[in-house]
Amino acid sequence: MLQDAQSQTIGNYYKGIREERGYSLGDVARSNDNLSKSQISRFESGLSMLTTDRFLLAIKAINMTPNEFFALWAEEPNQYQAFGNKIMAYEITKDIVGLKKLIKGNAKLKRDKFFNILTKAVILDLTGKNLLTKVEQTFLNRHFNRISQWTMFDISIFNRCLALLDEEEVYDLGQDMLDSEELSVLFIQNSDGVKKTAINLYIFLISKGWYRRAERIKEILDDFITEWDLEEKISLHIFKKVSRYKQKNNPELLIDIQDDIDRLRKFGAVGIAERFEKILNLIINA
Repeated sequence: MLQDAQSQTIGNYYKGIREERGYSLGDVARSNDNLSKSQISRFESGLSMLTTDRFLLAIKAINMTPNEFFALWAEEPNQYQAFGNKIMAYEITKDIVGLKKLIKGNAKLKRDKFFNILTKAVILDLTGKNLLTKVEQTFLNRHFNRISQWTMFDISIFNRCLALLDEEEVYDLGQDMLDSEELSVLFIQNSDGVKKTAINLYIFLISKGWYRRAERIKEILDDFITEWDLEEKISLHIFKKVSRYKQKNNPELLIDIQDDIDRLRKFGAVGIAERFEKILNLIINA
């Protein structure tokens, strides 16, 4: 049988290839009596393993040979990592021209569509300009509305694209993510990624003035934030004050918030302080 650590990685990748080639879970299940939709779905989410025989049948069902599948799988992490490094380099230097050069015109592959969207999310964050097309908006919304089981790939895309998603759906998607049955598996894979995404969702909801929704997300966050999650606890502390300030318009709270941000700078957390100050200014001036 496939090993646990591998099944999560291979399963996620298999799902991407299956969808990119236009095969549904039903198509795979119908290809052989030894496969079922629930079996493949759990494998794709890293919740269970496949026997070697069934895994080979699943590869055959999407019209690939094992050699083709594993050759592509070996290249895939390098492609995503390389692209992520490019985006980060341009983001740090605020090189908008460089970011725009990463955008592929008429992207056909699902991977390239996501790369374009992620690039435009960074441009939006840096410039305030939304370059997302209607076709890309539809693609992004459809992707999240069709999620049956969340993966770390889905969470990382969701985290980056909060401002690009349909505003009315962001909260529902966030709750769906945090209430999902596979959350415990996702915590094992990358607990920091899950927590940071939930924190960013909380901050995003406050920035939109959805205070009750933000408070519900915070209640969920309180259940899995530990005493060791210092950055997350500081984020919650500061933006809880921001929420109160926006609702009560108390100038003293604003001074208190600015003092907290200045304190972060003094302790060397300059990057976090600058990010919080940028978000705070956007919220105040909204």
